[in-house]
Amino acid sequence: MIYLFNHITIDSNNFKLENMGVEIQVEPQVFNLILYLIQNQDKVVSRNELLDHVWKDRVVSDTSINNNIKSARKVLGDDGTKQQVIKTIHSRGYQFVAKLTATNDSTKNLINQKKQPSRTAKVMLMVMAVVVLLSITLYSIQQSKLKTDLQTQQIHSIAVLPFFNNNPDSATDYYGFAIADQVIGGLNYLKNITVRPAVSIRQYAATDYNPIEVGKTLGVDFILTGHYTIGFNGNQNGIGQSYGNNGFDNNNNNDIRLNTELVDIKTNQIVWRGNPILTNYKNTFKLQDMVVRQVVEGLKIEFATEKFDNIQRNVPQSPLAYEYYLRSIAYPYSTEGHRMAIAMLKQSITLDDQYAPTYIQLGNRIRRLAQYGLVETDPLPDTEQYYLKALSLNPELLEAMAYLSMLYTETNRIEEAIQLAQSMYQLNPNNANTHFTLGYIYRYAGLLDEAILEMEKAVALDPKNIKFRSLIGSYSATGQYQKAFDMTTRYEPSPFTYGWQALMSNRLGNSEKALELYDYLISNYPNSLWANVAIIHKSSLLGDLDAGLQAVDALVNTEVADGETIYYTAAYYGLLGDKTRCLQLLKKAVDAGYFNHVNIASNDYFDWLKSDPEFQLILDEAKRKHQAFLSLVFPEV
Repeated sequence: MIYLFNHITIDSNNFKLENMGVEIQVEPQVFNLILYLIQNQDKVVSRNELLDHVWKDRVVSDTSINNNIKSARKVLGDDGTKQQVIKTIHSRGYQFVAKLTATNDSTKNLINQKKQPSRTAKVMLMVMAVVVLLSITLYSIQQSKLKTDLQTQQIHSIAVLPFFNNNPDSATDYYGFAIADQVIGGLNYLKNITVRPAVSIRQYAATDYNPIEVGKTLGVDFILTGHYTIGFNGNQNGIGQSYGNNGFDNNNNNDIRLNTELVDIKTNQIVWRGNPILTNYKNTFKLQDMVVRQVVEGLKIEFATEKFDNIQRNVPQSPLAYEYYLRSIAYPYSTEGHRMAIAMLKQSITLDDQYAPTYIQLGNRIRRLAQYGLVETDPLPDTEQYYLKALSLNPELLEAMAYLSMLYTETNRIEEAIQLAQSMYQLNPNNANTHFTLGYIYRYAGLLDEAILEMEKAVALDPKNIKFRSLIGSYSATGQYQKAFDMTTRYEPSPFTYGWQALMSNRLGNSEKALELYDYLISNYPNSLWANVAIIHKSSLLGDLDAGLQAVDALVNTEVADGETIYYTAAYYGLLGDKTRCLQLLKKAVDAGYFNHVNIASNDYFDWLKSDPEFQLILDEAKRKHQAFLSLVFPEV
C-alpha cells in the first residue's frame, strides 16, 4: 500500500518514505510506528497498544516511545507544538490526523496498464532518456567524481593526515602536522562530514605512511593528504594570485607551496586534487582557511560563508606557543601524561593567550587528572574557567562546548548542559562530539537506552576517539557485559582498559581472569585510580574487606565533585558492606547530579540495602529528578 499526505509518500511494501520525491532515511522502529498510526488513523492509539504491536512486548522505557514519537514527527515535517500529523491525546495516546490518501499497488498497476504508450511514443521516450542520460553524464564528468560518490554512497567520514615535507628539515617538519591540525579544526564546522581529531593522526607525523592502510585503520572513507615545500620561490602560472597572494612574496625565499589531494579508501583512487596553494610560510596557519575552502568546493558541502570567521578565530599567533600545544596533545591519557601536557599548555598560554584550543586542552587535562590521578593535596583549579575562556575567543567551538557540557553534567548543572548540547546540535548535528555529549547527559539522567544510542552514533562516526570509550560504562550499566568487554579491545592498553576488562571478566563469570588483571593493575599502576578499584574488587572476591575499605577511603579523600564518580564510590562501599558510608555517598551522588535511577535500582552491589527506607528515599529522589529532566527535554510528549 502507498500512503500520500502533505508532500510525503510512504510505501509500506518496500519500507520507503519520500518527501517531495526525495527518499528519507528512517529508522525501522520509527517507520513501523508511523505505519501503525496511519493504519489506525480512525482511533487514538494508546502507549500499551504501541508496545504490543510495534515493539512486540519488548521491554522498553517510556522515553524510548517518546523519542520515537519525536523522531516520527521530525521526518514527517511535524513537531510537538504543531501536531499537524501526529497528535498527542493527553492521558490516552496518539492519533494520526493528517489528511491521507491510500493507493493500492494492484490498482496502480492497472492504471499503468491502461496507459501503455504506443511504439512511437516508446521510441521517443527512449531517445529522450538517452539525451537526458548523456546530459547527466556530461554534467557529472564536469563535476568532481567525489560529488557523485557522496550522493550515491552517502560517505562523509574523513581523516586529515600530516602533510609530507618535500625538503625534510627538523626546523620545518612540524608544519606537516600543524597544517593538518588546523585543517581538522576548520572541517569541524562542516555539517555533512565527520573528521578524525588531531590526536588520532599525530602518530603519522614524519612517517612514510600508506594513505589506504591508514584510512582503513582509522575507519574513514576518505583521506586528505598532500605535501609542502618551504623555500619555493617564484609565482608560476599565476598560482597564489588566484588566492589573492595571501602574503606571497616573490622577492624572498620564505614561501611555502602546498598541494592537497583526497583519496577514496574504498576505490583506492585519488578522486580530487586541489589547486596548489602558495603563501609566505610565516603565515602558514592561514593555510587552513584555503585548504578548507578547497575541500568545501571539492565536496560540494553545505557551509555557511560566515563560518570562515570561526576558523580565523582558531589561528595561533605564536609558532612556538603552537608547538607547545602540539606537544601537549601527543601525551598519553595517564596521570603522568596529564601532568606533562598541563606543563606544556601553560607554557603555550604564556606565549599566546588568545589561542582557544589551548584552553580546551588545559581544562580537559586538569579535569581528567582530578578524576583519575588521585590528587589529594593542592586542589586543581576549576576547569570551567578554561572552557569559558575558549568560548569567549570563539563562541562556536564544538569541542569547548562538549567539555563544558560534560562538566555541567558532572556538577549538577544539567539544564545548562542540555542547552549547550542542543546548541551543538544546531551547529553540527553530524558531529561525533554532539552525539557523545547528548549520550553523556542522558546517562546521568537515567536514560540508558538513549545514552547508548547516542554514544554508539559517536563511536560509529569516530571509532578511535579515546573519549568515546565511556560507552563501556553505559554497556555495563545495562548488563551488556560482553559488549563492554569487547569494546575495551578497540583501544590501546591502559589502566582504563585493563580495569574494565577485569570488571567485565568477573561479571562474565571468569573470576580467575579478573584476579589476574587486578594483580597486574596493582603491580604496574600502583598510584592510579584503577589500582584502587582493583584492590577493592580483589578484596571482595577474597573476603579481605579491610584492605578494600582502605582503598575506597583513598578515593573519598580526593577533590572529585563528579556525581557519577561519587556514585561508583558509594557502590564500592555497598560491595564491601559499609552501609553508613554507602548511603551517605549515594545521596551525595544524586544531589551532585547523578540521578540514573535505573542503574541505582539494578546495581547488585546494593542488593542487601534495597529494602532499607533510606535507600528507597534516595532512589525516589533520583526518580523525581529524572522526571523533571524528562519534562525539560521532552515537554511535548
